[in-house]
Amino acid sequence: MAAGVEARGVSYRDAAGQPLLGDLTLRIAPGAYAVVFGENGAGKTTFTYLLNGLIPHFFGGDLAGEIRIDGLDPRRLGPAALFHRVGLVLQNADAQLFGSTVAADLAFGLENLGLAPAAIAARIGAAAAALGIEGLLARPPESLSGGERRLAAVASVLVLEPDLLVLDEPFADLDWVFRRRLEEILADVHRQGRTVVVLEHREGAFLEDAEALAVFERGTCTFSGAAREARRLLAAKGLLPAYPPRPPATANPAEAPRLSAADLWVELEGAPVLCGVSLALRAGEVVALVGRNGAGKSSLLRALAGLLRPAQGAVRLGAEELSTLSPRQRARRIGICFQNPNDQFFKPTVREELEVGHRLRGQDPPAAIAELWPGLEALLPRSPYRLSEGEKKAVAIAAVLAADPAVLLLDEPTVSQDARGKEALAGRIAGLARRGVAVLVATHDLSFAAAVAHRAILLEGGRIRGEGTVEEIARGLGAEPPGPAATPPASVVRPRRGRPLHPFAGLFLLAAGLAALFTAREPFLQAGVAAWAALLLLRGAARPAAGASFLRRAIGMFVLAGAGSLLFFGAAEAGALLLRLAGLLALSAACLGPLSPEEFAAALRTLRVPEGVGFLLTAGLRYVPRIEKTLRSVRDAQQARGIDLRLSPRNLGRLTALFVPLLVQGLRLADELALAMEARGVLSPRRRPAALAPFTIRDAAFLAAASAPFVALIAWQLCAGG
Repeated sequence: MAAGVEARGVSYRDAAGQPLLGDLTLRIAPGAYAVVFGENGAGKTTFTYLLNGLIPHFFGGDLAGEIRIDGLDPRRLGPAALFHRVGLVLQNADAQLFGSTVAADLAFGLENLGLAPAAIAARIGAAAAALGIEGLLARPPESLSGGERRLAAVASVLVLEPDLLVLDEPFADLDWVFRRRLEEILADVHRQGRTVVVLEHREGAFLEDAEALAVFERGTCTFSGAAREARRLLAAKGLLPAYPPRPPATANPAEAPRLSAADLWVELEGAPVLCGVSLALRAGEVVALVGRNGAGKSSLLRALAGLLRPAQGAVRLGAEELSTLSPRQRARRIGICFQNPNDQFFKPTVREELEVGHRLRGQDPPAAIAELWPGLEALLPRSPYRLSEGEKKAVAIAAVLAADPAVLLLDEPTVSQDARGKEALAGRIAGLARRGVAVLVATHDLSFAAAVAHRAILLEGGRIRGEGTVEEIARGLGAEPPGPAATPPASVVRPRRGRPLHPFAGLFLLAAGLAALFTAREPFLQAGVAAWAALLLLRGAARPAAGASFLRRAIGMFVLAGAGSLLFFGAAEAGALLLRLAGLLALSAACLGPLSPEEFAAALRTLRVPEGVGFLLTAGLRYVPRIEKTLRSVRDAQQARGIDLRLSPRNLGRLTALFVPLLVQGLRLADELALAMEARGVLSPRRRPAALAPFTIRDAAFLAAASAPFVALIAWQLCAGG
């Protein structure tokens, strides 16, 4: 069944009183394929939040006018009643994914529909097969590339089979094969009779599939009609980029490279992501780095900036080996802009962000600092975290340019950029090349690459597979049939062994171990508890690697506690504290480390823990991987801007540069988690979360054997104390 959209005279001010929509009127017929176009800040994303009741139920604010979805009023019903009828794919794919695995994310909305496990499994399989992501189902979202996360986010909504499918910039981050596949999927959904609404500011084959076109400008709809002449109309309105002719190359092949890599091998978590990469960038040269999602492009840029240490090979900046330079020395000569601009901000205002680069060069910021990028003047007093995604990207690039680097590395710089932003970026890159800057651009936007790059490098599976002009590389790519994405070496998923310890039993084992640990009064007994817990971690848990990962995350707390206790209490007290802490960490790693948030939540429900309390406890587990990844990204971004965060007494004060962005990111993650869960029906009265697996005789036997030393120790200590 298809759902139509009818908006009449809709105006909206957010909770801070800022007007975001004004007198918006738009009708989308049931079963239509509609594209909503507009520049950054035109109100497209705000419009999507109206359709399932997130405005006003989640965001609050002042909403006037009338909005109807198939005759229903989302303002009255809210997301809990509409999530399965209005499927919303958020602009930020990271915000949409919060499960321990992609499969768990896809199951979440289906559980809120109250479906049986067999039906959930069938829908997940069908959606994954349609998008070609079967190989991603067992992987945690934080291990995926940007494009893989985008497809997983689409799948998490597609499984709901909504009457109205709304996608906010769904093609961002996607390579040419995934993009083509998603275009085919959306056309197929439309052919099934459902309504499809795509919000974009870039062109593509989806415009040929669309029947209706709407154009948003400054919070209102200025055009609504047939999509037949979409490209002509959009070009006339300046909504498609018009690039100037690419300037000729000024690089001299006889000159020594500005930046070079020789036989570069890089590993992440023990798996290779770059395999024997060699390249050279010369002054005045613009090179495009293209490749499939997960090919290793971002890893290569980080390695070239000195943020990933190669296992073999070397990177040279001129005649100097990069590893011999300090972060500050590197940042003066190499500028890198990451895919997610939020990671790069650590100042309260845009002005202060832009001033960092000038101070890195030992100069006072000029009065005309806004000239670094067109249109920044009005943004200078604002917080960079509160800008639109396109504005954030512009500020992040401008902040890197403020340091006047000799080499510029850009990771997907056109994502979230509208036509004006892309034109400005192309012009700025051309100007930098004329001044002798070497520029490397990792991008899926081949039209942008053709407009700016003198040559292109094709990366595939961590190896360079081809070089030539962008047009030559693009012709080769066009011949590639849309098949399943190749999984890069770093994405190898190791099979999960069966779990001998039931999650419910794990909680009881943890309780017994903690009781034994804090009952034991002698150091050798405390050491015994820690040793038994470590043995459980190595031999008893079904996923020792997961437990070990949990332990690695907590080891910093162990070191800090040891140093603090030695400083304030002395050796004896410090030793006792560290023994207990070692036991606590080993117990937690053995009993909780292997548990996913979903398993932990199921165990808490079995214990009759109230749903709200259980959610708060499991939310922390959902956050750990994302906070850990955010910390790494923020650390890399700060070092890339010249802040030395290597542990030493001299650098301790600089570590505060991590705290502000990490705190802001943590608060942002909390908002995003709440938004994503509400958009997929967490408050639905039909919610039927996955049940805990049956507690078997094998589980009982293992629990009895594993807890016996703890129980014996508790009994002995109680008897001895009596």
